[in-house]
Amino acid sequence: MASVQTLVDALEGARMIDLTRRLEPGIPSYPTHPKYFQMPWRSMGDPAEMNQLVLGEHTGTHVDAPSHFVREGDPARRHIDELSLHGFFGRAVTMTFGPFAGRNEFVRGADIEAWERDNVALRRGDIVLVNFQWAGRWTQVPEGFRFLEDWPGLSRDASELLRDRGVKAVGTDCVSLDPGDGGGGELAAHYTLLPAGILIMENVAHLDQLPPESFVMALPLPIANGTGSPVRAVAFVPA
Repeated sequence: MASVQTLVDALEGARMIDLTRRLEPGIPSYPTHPKYFQMPWRSMGDPAEMNQLVLGEHTGTHVDAPSHFVREGDPARRHIDELSLHGFFGRAVTMTFGPFAGRNEFVRGADIEAWERDNVALRRGDIVLVNFQWAGRWTQVPEGFRFLEDWPGLSRDASELLRDRGVKAVGTDCVSLDPGDGGGGELAAHYTLLPAGILIMENVAHLDQLPPESFVMALPLPIANGTGSPVRAVAFVPA
């Protein structure tokens, strides 16, 4: 059995890359989702300084639980507080595509298979991070509205490929794993992955700093009946 010191040595010997967007007023959010607010909170007689936060479950770098799209009565419906923590860490494979000049473009299953041939093969239980090279548009609104215009995403066949490979999570540097027009409104990535218990991470930062393989941890808050949660996502790579 490995000792605690073995784990400590492994982590301390790795380089850590923060994959999390900083939470601050004015950051982009999905057009129909709540915005982020931070307000000073002063209480009479309390010397402590604090703020009140108002935010949605899908604010900043976050993870979608199955209940975000799986409806009541479906046995696949699970909230964020009901999920095993094992789904939020493990080997991560980071794929890079683009940059994309067109609007609402797709990465397809054939693109993923070609990437595997040139890099590393997917394994069951992997976390897949898709770098669409969209992160350069992230900034505070109104300039940040460019981040919310016509972003790329996964096609249905790409989502089905990842589902059939048995990955446990798929992340993106965009605001949604489906393209800006929802893939013609079908939202195929969400409707393919979440019912299969495959988590979706969105607004993941600094994917351009990752090698094809790393170890990623992105732990959520245990929000009762939560359809998702902000996460602090971190990658560990060999130093």
